[in-house]
Amino acid sequence: MVVVAGGGAWYYQTNFASHLNSITGQQAANLSSKKQNTGSQSQAPAGVSKSASIGNKRVNILLLGSDNDAKFQGGAPLAQTDIIVTIDPTTKYVGMLSIPRDMRVNIPDGIAAPNKLDTAFAYGWQYVHVGPTAFSNAVGLSMLTIEQNYGIHIDHYAWVGLDGFIKVIDTAGGLDIDATHPMVDDDYPNDVNNKNAYDYKRLYIAPGPQHMNGVQALEYVRTRHSDLVGDFGRSARQQQVISQLKTKLDTPDIINKINELAADLDGYVKTDMQLPDLVNFMNYARSLDLNKVDRAVLSPPYSSMARDNSGDYLPNCALIQPKIAQMFALGDNAKCEPVNATRKAGIINPVGSGPDNSESKVAQTQVQDISMQSFSQMAQVSTMSLQEGTNDPLGVRSLLDLMFVVVFDSLDGSKV
Repeated sequence: MVVVAGGGAWYYQTNFASHLNSITGQQAANLSSKKQNTGSQSQAPAGVSKSASIGNKRVNILLLGSDNDAKFQGGAPLAQTDIIVTIDPTTKYVGMLSIPRDMRVNIPDGIAAPNKLDTAFAYGWQYVHVGPTAFSNAVGLSMLTIEQNYGIHIDHYAWVGLDGFIKVIDTAGGLDIDATHPMVDDDYPNDVNNKNAYDYKRLYIAPGPQHMNGVQALEYVRTRHSDLVGDFGRSARQQQVISQLKTKLDTPDIINKINELAADLDGYVKTDMQLPDLVNFMNYARSLDLNKVDRAVLSPPYSSMARDNSGDYLPNCALIQPKIAQMFALGDNAKCEPVNATRKAGIINPVGSGPDNSESKVAQTQVQDISMQSFSQMAQVSTMSLQEGTNDPLGVRSLLDLMFVVVFDSLDGSKV
């Protein structure tokens, strides 16, 4: 038993530990106590988090997604996907609230003037100096912005970088997709392998069966302007990709590449949840009847386009507040902060002297020390997988499903 355990620990340390430890247990900076000006660190120690197990209490999980079109000054990434999943195990209620990235919000504590929600992540990345990394500050400010504007407390977060999706699809050998009709998007962001973050291109996808690599598959599920039936067509395309991913990820060849997939996710998936809790959450998501998930998007009529040529959406609080009260069981604690009808962009009172240049990319988060505790987590996950009857070696399947949920903007991704 000692020899087997030692061999398993060595294999885990060699192939998985550094990747999984840099993905899970990554705490967001706690900015809610207004400690920015003191320079004190208010987040929990690395590797320590509240349990995200689906017990008897409601859990709110913020899903953030970023691509690499860092249009913000200094190259800080924007959080272009903001989804809050709320789960009430007692009533079996599951809600999924999507807040458009262009929703105008009040960014807290005098850090910035009212601005688009996606910039809260970038402001935190550059100007808040509380947590040990720019990334933890970015997540912390995103969480605080949502709580202040809508009264929704965030228990946990998960962040996904869309470049990771490209790497995973390429590792899987690409996907065979039958495009049902030609698609043309004249305003597709040309931000993959392109130094000009503001560039756009004319995307054309020919109809018929074809083999797509990672970049092409991301374009296929991401384009929003190339379908006559709008988001319904996009959802159908995503279902095609989910179906093909299921086929690819169940092949013996992919099981042999499980360590490569873990490496693909390193730097492109981060969460404060520990691995057993993440597996528990994704197992719960897989068991859901997705037709019963309460979904809401704060697009019109919940919001309306601002008339100042900013591209912002202004919240319709008369509709938003009761919807949030219902979805999150907040009652009178639900909020919807009014915002100025005319936006003046820019920093009002930046904290610190400027961007934190000590971290040029998310992947540079310091890896925790590898110990027998990590091997114990692996054992917990393996036992859980057997009990739940899922094929989830080392939790990598759950990490992949989490990535697909964010890329597809839907819990449908948990069915891969």
